[in-house]
Amino acid sequence: METEIAQIKQEAPNSFIKRNMSLIVSTSAIGSIAEAIYTLCVSWYVLERTGSAFLTSAIAAISFIVNVFAGPFIGVLVDRTNPKSAMQKAYIAMALIGVVLALSYVFFIDYIVFSVMVMVILNDVAQLFIFPSRNRLLPSLIGKDRIPIVSGYLSSANNTASLLGNAIAGFLLSLIGFIGVLLTHSVLFILAAALVKWLVLPKYESKKIQQNQKKKEFWKEFKEGVKILRGHNALLALTFMNMGTNIVSIGYLYIVLLKTQYGATSSQYGFFEAIGVAVSIVTGLFAGKVVKKIKPVIILSGAQIISCSCMVLLGTVNELVFAFILFAIQTFFSIFQGVVVGTLFITLVDAKYRARVDSLVTSISAFMMPATVFLGGYLADHIPIRYIFYFAGTWAMLMGLAPLFSKDVRGLKKI
Repeated sequence: METEIAQIKQEAPNSFIKRNMSLIVSTSAIGSIAEAIYTLCVSWYVLERTGSAFLTSAIAAISFIVNVFAGPFIGVLVDRTNPKSAMQKAYIAMALIGVVLALSYVFFIDYIVFSVMVMVILNDVAQLFIFPSRNRLLPSLIGKDRIPIVSGYLSSANNTASLLGNAIAGFLLSLIGFIGVLLTHSVLFILAAALVKWLVLPKYESKKIQQNQKKKEFWKEFKEGVKILRGHNALLALTFMNMGTNIVSIGYLYIVLLKTQYGATSSQYGFFEAIGVAVSIVTGLFAGKVVKKIKPVIILSGAQIISCSCMVLLGTVNELVFAFILFAIQTFFSIFQGVVVGTLFITLVDAKYRARVDSLVTSISAFMMPATVFLGGYLADHIPIRYIFYFAGTWAMLMGLAPLFSKDVRGLKKI
């Protein structure tokens, strides 16, 4: 009997692996398009209606706050439910949010800004179910050996989708209006939910998921996730590296840097962003295959140090062509590091704890970001932007040394 089960475990994934890989990448891409359309649409509308940059920036800040405070508890919910079902319900919930906002626009236009803020919170909560559910499912859908490769494909697909979503959102807003864009976003999320439905789990994995759905005490399950993370020194080191790096996360200030220091026009900034997206798309197609052949600690530290040194150099030079080159290099190495970190958080954690640990890591990593986002914007108004890039790049380079000081991370032979 045990031999038969082992045979099923080897054969079952191979029967559906190509289908599952296509579906999971397509689902993620469609979700990214829908989310990009939604975010740009509501941000533009709030700015146009209120003229308030603060309210518009609050839409981004809400996402970090929801991640910090709701994420860990949502991880518990994902671990105690069927992750495939959780993904479907989350996509359907986000589709309904678009419908609700469209109805609010028609019947409660005087309260539309309030409705947008409430729906942004609910949308961010629903989004928090997607990532941990997908990570919990991936090994069962495609096998652990293929996770680095699929992570690269996901990175490439998501960046392509985000670029496409941002590109068509403004066009759709002018063509079919606020309601039309919201309903388009809802249709895309319904399509994503349908694709999740077609994912095929091996029978033995479906039974294992059902067995793991026995309800325990919620707080006890939460503490189990904390205990797993605390007890795994390699994951803990990577978590604090992420948190330390995110303290100086200044991606939103690149537009200020290019405008004030480089004198770039809006079209030149658009080209700057397009370079980053193009590099990430191409890199994602082969990064997963490359990282499987290199010790994780080399990529974790090396990639961060190189990419963050580019950040320092961006604050030093003034020629736009050098900014394009440095940003391309920074993006290239960031993709490699992202694939390794994402893969390790999947492969090093048992499936029944994976969603809780994922959500805890996300929460801890983003803990300081709401405050630092506002602080970075404030400092950029009062000191030359290059000094912020000097400090942020140097600090993040120091965070890149963290894996070298962890015996457990150094001991990892491969992802």
